[in-house]
Amino acid sequence: MEDNIKPLRKSPSYKWVILAACFMMEFVCLGFCSSNPGLYTTAVTEALNIPRSLYAIGTSIRYMVQVLVSFFFGSLIQRFGHKKLVALGLFSLCASMLARCYAANIVHHYIGCALWGLGIVLSGGTMASAVVRQWFHEDIGKYTGIVMSANGIGGAIAAQIISPIINNGETFGYRKAYLLSAAISLVISIVILLLLRNNPNQTASAGTGKNKSRGQIWAGIEYAVVKRKAYFYLIFIFIFLTGISLQSIGTISIVYFEDLGFDDKFVATTATVSSLVLTVAKIACGFAYDKKGLRFTLLMCQLCVIIGFLINATLKPSSLGMVLAMTATVLTTIAMPLETVMIPLISNDLFGSASYSKVLGIFMAANSLGLCLGSPLCDIYRDLSGGSYVSCYWFFSGLMLVVIVGFQLVINAANREKEKVLAAAGTEV
Repeated sequence: MEDNIKPLRKSPSYKWVILAACFMMEFVCLGFCSSNPGLYTTAVTEALNIPRSLYAIGTSIRYMVQVLVSFFFGSLIQRFGHKKLVALGLFSLCASMLARCYAANIVHHYIGCALWGLGIVLSGGTMASAVVRQWFHEDIGKYTGIVMSANGIGGAIAAQIISPIINNGETFGYRKAYLLSAAISLVISIVILLLLRNNPNQTASAGTGKNKSRGQIWAGIEYAVVKRKAYFYLIFIFIFLTGISLQSIGTISIVYFEDLGFDDKFVATTATVSSLVLTVAKIACGFAYDKKGLRFTLLMCQLCVIIGFLINATLKPSSLGMVLAMTATVLTTIAMPLETVMIPLISNDLFGSASYSKVLGIFMAANSLGLCLGSPLCDIYRDLSGGSYVSCYWFFSGLMLVVIVGFQLVINAANREKEKVLAAAGTEV
């Protein structure tokens, strides 16, 4: 069984301290270090006289590093344990901001982006969900959602702090923003590492009944068996396609609304609403998983994607159009947990403890690969379709429909294997 770490004698109530530590980890990693990269784009490219096309490659480097590290996530956990990797991840994030702060050319910027990708995997959602699962054996969805919600909160606070510094009129004013973010991240990182502990009791227990077991951990399927299952690779593909779809549409929504002629203030409001809804959506997604199970929660998020995309595809600049645009924004935001909260829950629900870390890392790699390719694919598709994003929405709506059907089929196959494992252990699904 994976994650075989020597337990410490800690009070069961210490799990709430761990939950707070994971929340802070997400707050720093995805909030201060990842949520607002666009705020730096104009300032950095103008100060260093770098073409935006070259600057954008840094984001691709970040995602490619995430893909590579995620593939080995399970093996790294087994060898080094959670705390050492979290320490390396948080250090990498601070070093990344310092590298980009003092970057004198594009190569220095790329080094910072590579460190950024490493830090995201080792101290971001992938790691936080693994730590949460060590300490919480029931209501996994609820606690995973709570931790992931720190992303939106951290991003909103960080934007209010760093945006005035970046836009203070100084040519290299963004460097002060990087320095301040690095300092804040370092202080919080020290607190996190002081609080983080290994789990005192990692015994996985299957649920005693069908409904109750939805939010619980279970013994699981060994990775040697998992990697021989066709549905494992199909899930990888579906997560990859979901990542492409969400990243593509997520990056064009604001530009698309502006192209349609919506007022700038209204467009800015949609972005604010999206940030607020995202925090609630991640928590709600976790609760829905615990109460209704994987199939229902996954389908709910996926249908929100399709409905939101179809609404955007038919938008017109009018009062009704503004209402529909805001509705689509809310729906697509509700779907965003597909690339954060749902991946750990899929890994837990279908594969269990025996292969959790390895499966989670591989699925996160699939998601990161989709995020890496999403934006350029959408822009290429736009150019080929006459300079309009409308056809993109239709295309990705159809793609998500294929993903919905495919996921329902692979869940059936995975559940049949799960039933065999639980039956052999004398428990119920």
